[in-house]
Amino acid sequence: MSVTTDFAKQFIENPYPFFKLAREKAPVQWYQFFNVEGWLITGYKEVEAVLKDSRFIKEAREVASSEQLNSISENLMPAVNLTRNMMLFRDAPNHTRLRGLVTKAFTPRMVDRLRPTIYEMANYLIEARKGQEEHELIRDFAYSLPVMVITELIGVPNEDRDLFRKWSDSFLKFIDINTTEKDWEEAAPDLKDAGNYMRELIAIKRAEPGNDLLSGLISVSDSGDTLSEDEIVATCLLLLIAGHETTVNLITNGYYLLLQHPDAMEKVKNDANLLSNVVEEVLRYDPPVLMTTRWIACDMELNGQSLKEGQVALIALGAANRDETIMEQPEVFDIERKQVKHLSFASGPHFCLGAPLARLEAQIAFEVLLKHFHHPELIEEPTRRSNIIFRGFEALKFKATVE
Repeated sequence: MSVTTDFAKQFIENPYPFFKLAREKAPVQWYQFFNVEGWLITGYKEVEAVLKDSRFIKEAREVASSEQLNSISENLMPAVNLTRNMMLFRDAPNHTRLRGLVTKAFTPRMVDRLRPTIYEMANYLIEARKGQEEHELIRDFAYSLPVMVITELIGVPNEDRDLFRKWSDSFLKFIDINTTEKDWEEAAPDLKDAGNYMRELIAIKRAEPGNDLLSGLISVSDSGDTLSEDEIVATCLLLLIAGHETTVNLITNGYYLLLQHPDAMEKVKNDANLLSNVVEEVLRYDPPVLMTTRWIACDMELNGQSLKEGQVALIALGAANRDETIMEQPEVFDIERKQVKHLSFASGPHFCLGAPLARLEAQIAFEVLLKHFHHPELIEEPTRRSNIIFRGFEALKFKATVE
């Protein structure tokens, strides 16, 4: 992905000044944004309305021209078809059916059952840091915890966990809006490998079901509902890759903010009741998913603008979260806000199915990090990852004593 321009570098480092200026100019405006031209939507009310409006769709093939569809090269099609089967990129009625079937297996009880396991995993990772003074949060903790949790949930063998780091990076590259055709070509083989891996795991789980989400999805499908193997593969990869990536960013962005605001860190260390509020304020102030997109399914008016069928809506979740008409002093990171409003898990039909698990993981992660890392301080200012949709760091190096 190209980040050679001054604007690209500034945006990746800190997109919020740009979002603020865009929102003040017009919460809905036509904009050439990296490699996509479309309607940039930055106001909270406008973003929420679009997310809930069925005229803004995910399935590009419903409105894209035949020239656009035919321009996809043959070697990209396995990766394209894999993503097309993910409920993140489906609309009703397919999205409704798929989400309903997944919900039968991915229950609140299953998430809550993971609570002691998450504590155990988090403490295990901290234990490995004892005696060390320098740490890298993503490598040592923030990547490992979510991938351990999500692979445990789905039923991926422990020895295969590391496979998903490379596949995750390729998936993020494949769906980002600053991606080039060369990026797609490089990422496609990894997504194909990920799909093949999941098909092999499905065969194993059919023969020997376990008490895990993948076995549950197979059971739901085999009971007479219409969840195809392609959809099971796509669903599990979506949870494994996108689900764990967002939690990595949530934990890392949050701990960085606490390092930058030592008074807030001290408050939450002394009052565990603030933990849930910390998670919500991090989600609002610097969310793990900065933007999402929709295709416009028909001609319409929005905020005085004429939107046309086939155009793209660039939905800035991170901008909406800092809308001054919704949140007082939105540029201030305040863990004691009485009411934190944000759209970081989206809204409407595509509200994040994994939100309860992400919140639980982040809350436990902050609790354990604050309990065991003492006198933390940054070793160097971290570098942001070159991604527009997902917002995270390449690494976060800091010093701390571990108890």
